[in-house]
Amino acid sequence: MVKQQKQRPQLSWEDIREVHYGDPLFPRHLMGLPHVPIRLYYMGELRFSDACSVAVIGSRRSSEEGRRRAYRLSAELASAGVTVVSGLAEGIDGAAHRGALAAGGRTLAVMGTGLNHVFPQEHEGLFSQIIEQGAVLSQFAPQFTGYRGGRNFLQRNQILVGMSQLVVVVEAEERSGTAAAIRAALEQGRPVGLLRSLVESEDPACGWAAQLVAPFPSGGYPGQAFVVAETEDVMRRVEL
Repeated sequence: MVKQQKQRPQLSWEDIREVHYGDPLFPRHLMGLPHVPIRLYYMGELRFSDACSVAVIGSRRSSEEGRRRAYRLSAELASAGVTVVSGLAEGIDGAAHRGALAAGGRTLAVMGTGLNHVFPQEHEGLFSQIIEQGAVLSQFAPQFTGYRGGRNFLQRNQILVGMSQLVVVVEAEERSGTAAAIRAALEQGRPVGLLRSLVESEDPACGWAAQLVAPFPSGGYPGQAFVVAETEDVMRRVEL
């Protein structure tokens, strides 16, 4: 029999803080974007240094190798002083948060539910760890559980990519929440990096990635996205 995971006690209003649009600690990169919420709820600690941030995202139904890549990339970014932003989801998101935590760095989790409703429930422990080394944030009131159809996660993606300098995609299919996040990032003018393993994948479901980078015969990638072969490909685009 599977042992039931111990439930985290429900948070009270005293445990949750708010940061308002225009406040010094409101995520700097969100300022000026359309449809930005007037407040964000959060637990943990926000810092001015979180402006040096990279979103590391990807599929919930990820491969073991994809999760290893996300973990390693995030650990190396965090070790270099970059705040790793992701969405607390299963798969790539969870691996990204864990990599940053293991490196002793900072990570921010942007949730698509209220802070009293951790989703997925299996990430209760990860949620608590992130609070100790960063922050969890949501644009939704603490008791919010979600809209029918899941559009709250699409709204979450707008915030997640908007508060990051750039976005790195580890694994994703063309029709997915990650693909929606990529579109949001491009609409906001955020640079988007795709792991080389994704761009070169022979999986037909990943063919969109090669089209997005639009390689020239010379080997350059002047398209909408850039290829990430190593962490340095990301670091040289980050303003520290």
